[in-house]
Amino acid sequence: MRRVTLGHILLCLCVALSGSGCTYMQHRGSDAAEMFDVGVTVSPQPAFACYCGILSVFSLGYSHVDGALYGLADGRAGAMQVRQNAAGVVLWGYEQLGYEQFDAADEDSPEPWKVGVIGLVEGPGPRGGQVVNCPKLVHVGWIGLTLNCKFGEMADFLVGWTTLDLMGDDQDQPPG
Repeated sequence: MRRVTLGHILLCLCVALSGSGCTYMQHRGSDAAEMFDVGVTVSPQPAFACYCGILSVFSLGYSHVDGALYGLADGRAGAMQVRQNAAGVVLWGYEQLGYEQFDAADEDSPEPWKVGVIGLVEGPGPRGGQVVNCPKLVHVGWIGLTLNCKFGEMADFLVGWTTLDLMGDDQDQPPG
């Protein structure tokens, strides 16, 4: 009779995980990529943004940018079309942040949502990956910077290791 060694156990574990782990790890990678929107914005027409949102509860400033983002947004990297319309006066505001998957010809795409204590009561509130976000948008003329920390997506990433999907986005991906 042969002895079972640590090597045998690790080999069996690797074989077992290789069958189902592909999709699981793809979801963890996608969740990690969705935690931040970061990059350089470029617009064909002069635009302006000086906006800061804090956890979807407070917002201050104004943004109206339609153009391109070079960076990482909504889990995708590279160049993509961007719409960053937002305004806020501390307890009330709205945001309309779209990256690649929106109709640029439609002013209401993506559908705007309310932020700030008063805005959240008015509704509609943020959905999906924009729940509990902290966008920082600066754009003057033809160029700007974007940083959006998405704490809802961070929670989705952390809890996702247990196979729970807070944002309901893991089933949208093709199997690995």
